[in-house]
Amino acid sequence: MKAICGGLICDGTGSVPEKKTMLIDGEYIVGFLPDEAPLPEGAEKIDVSGLLVCPGFIDSHAHSDLKKLIYPELKTKLLQGVTTEVLGNCGASGYMARNSAGGYEWDGFKGYIDALAQSRQSVNSVCLCGHNSIRYIVMKYDDRPPTAAELDAMKGLIRDALDLGAAGFSTGLVYLPGKYSDTEEVKALASCLKGTGKVYASHIRGEGDTLLEAVDEAIAVAKAGDATLEISHLKTFMPRNFGKIDALIEKIETARSAGMRVFADRYPYIYSCTGIRQLLPPPYDKIAKVSDFLKESNAHFKEVVEALKHSPRDVPTTIVCEGKFRGCVLGDAAKFGMSPEELAATIMRDEPSVHGAFLCMSEDNMRKILSRSWVSAGSDGMSYQLDNPEDFMHPRAAGTFPLFFRIVSGLCGVTEAVRRMTSLPAEVFGIPKRGVLKEGYYADVAIFDADAFNSVGDYHGGSQAPIGMRCVLVAGNVAYDSERPNEIGRFGRYIPISNAI
Repeated sequence: MKAICGGLICDGTGSVPEKKTMLIDGEYIVGFLPDEAPLPEGAEKIDVSGLLVCPGFIDSHAHSDLKKLIYPELKTKLLQGVTTEVLGNCGASGYMARNSAGGYEWDGFKGYIDALAQSRQSVNSVCLCGHNSIRYIVMKYDDRPPTAAELDAMKGLIRDALDLGAAGFSTGLVYLPGKYSDTEEVKALASCLKGTGKVYASHIRGEGDTLLEAVDEAIAVAKAGDATLEISHLKTFMPRNFGKIDALIEKIETARSAGMRVFADRYPYIYSCTGIRQLLPPPYDKIAKVSDFLKESNAHFKEVVEALKHSPRDVPTTIVCEGKFRGCVLGDAAKFGMSPEELAATIMRDEPSVHGAFLCMSEDNMRKILSRSWVSAGSDGMSYQLDNPEDFMHPRAAGTFPLFFRIVSGLCGVTEAVRRMTSLPAEVFGIPKRGVLKEGYYADVAIFDADAFNSVGDYHGGSQAPIGMRCVLVAGNVAYDSERPNEIGRFGRYIPISNAI
């Protein structure tokens, strides 16, 4: 038995923190004692005086699906206090089909679950079933509505995943092939959620010029499912849309008042990060293999360069996150003898999978979003090798939780910040016996210095490791101890989410 003594217990429910002793036996929390009360005979005392003791954090929006098989220690997440991450977001669940990573091969979701168990992860996994992935399995990159048989095939994949414990259905309607779908297709697929109690999570179809319409679509799709919606990385995109923030919040809160369960996640940064091809305006954004298109002729290359002058994103402020031009701001392209648009097109042609960080959000609006009680922390990041600039995309991967904690604590108080990193996402995704420090719950625990907890990461891939985390337990076992930082315990597991029916 372990006795966590001397710390301030912040249980994740929003209750006032208390200084008391938490008892852990095996994987579970078995009780609490008043501070300085005698310990049970033989208990191992762990003194955490002056520290905050919280449930392990839950990353509502992660993309470690394949990377975590390559780097199963997940130090990027663990050092933030994350003990569970929700995978398969933005419609992308690479585990749904035949795939491989980290020396493991599988054919379908069940095989991926087995690979997670074999690879011994440090952090728990909750999985969504992604629309883009299942549409590609059934229809590849066909830009058309599905036939009745194709729709049934996609529904079958979703139902099978839900039966295997998938936490819900996700879409990424700005990405291919999801961009080819209409609302009726997505509603038909979301109907598989009806009666399951599970969530529809969406990277909505527009976060800027069509933001409010895209939220309406997401709400309509969620109603076709089980009336639970998670809006991914909620934002107002580009300055011309910053004024929509109050209407956005009102729309969501009106749906909540009407009885829907509507939530969102957000990372505490104003640069987004996604594939560099997202700079493309219509109609080039629908070209599945833009690299091939650019290589076909110089005329095509010049055509795309001209089109990029009308990009929906700000090309000059974009930071290249990977590859030959990693760390370069496109606005500095002149040092390579190119315009920003020429450099962007060159990267899309030669390194089409490269990501960029896009300056597109408002600091004030971010704080308004983070102040809402229904917004949880989601990194939108994956597992990387810490402090390796060659394996890096955005500081949010290793910095979301300390920054979310600092900002939300300042806006709403410490207990509310902890609730939104723990019990709130556990509620949204139906994660059993986690997210709260409570007798009978799993002992997933984050212990840290609330004053020191912070991120030092930047956009150039230098030092990324967060500071202030003292110890992290997963299922009662020490996964990370700052006094032995190289000894990572791998006690995570796949968490199946049961259907309500």
